[in-house]
This record gives sequence, structure tokens and C-alpha cells, in this order.
Amino acid sequence: MLKTRTMISLRLISLVIFCALSLGACSIYRVAVQQGNVVTSKELADLHPGMDASQVRTILGTPLLKDPWHPHQWTYSYSYKPAYSGTEVRKVIVLFNKDDKLIGVQGDVKGTTQTPVAAAGS
Repeated sequence: MLKTRTMISLRLISLVIFCALSLGACSIYRVAVQQGNVVTSKELADLHPGMDASQVRTILGTPLLKDPWHPHQWTYSYSYKPAYSGTEVRKVIVLFNKDDKLIGVQGDVKGTTQTPVAAAGS
């Protein structure tokens, strides 16, 4: 009887050690998260002053933000958070005149600094 209890205890200890080692090998899996509108430099090159709002929407897609206080400004924002590093943020602002004709584009495609991509006077 003592031998049986010792065998059960030994098996139980072995099982606990095996489970602890197995769980120790697991790591937390993180998912890369992408949100917003991806605006490429090719798409920005296709824009030119004088285009109407529907032509811009065809090229860039629906804007992420249409500010009610700035009705002639569309904002395309994009963020990408890789699993184990910092977040990359890109922002492009499309400007229209009162006739909904494109007058300029500001922002960045690479996410580093905000540089004007195309601009024209109204």
C-alpha cells in the first residue's frame, strides 16, 4: 500500500512538473493592429488641383473624418501597431474650396513629419 501511494505521488509530481514546464514555454501572442485609411504616394500623385470631391473619393476612398466645423476639409488617418514595437501614425488632410474643388493636400505618407504633398492657391 505504501508503494502504491508513493507511485501515485511520484506520478502526480511528474505531471505537475510537466505542466509547469509546458506552460513556461508558452508566450503571449500579440496581434498587429491596422486601422484607418491607407493612402499611398501613388494615390496622392493621382490627385491634382481642380478635381471635384467625388473624383477624390474615387481615388482615396471615403475619409475617416469629415469635421463639421471645417466642411471643406477631409482627414485620412492611418495607424499601424506592430505586435512588439511602437505605433506608426500617418495623416493626410485634403482641402477643398467652397465649390468642392480640390485646392491642396497636406500631411504625410510615411508617418515621420508633416510635409505638404501638393498645394495650390484658391
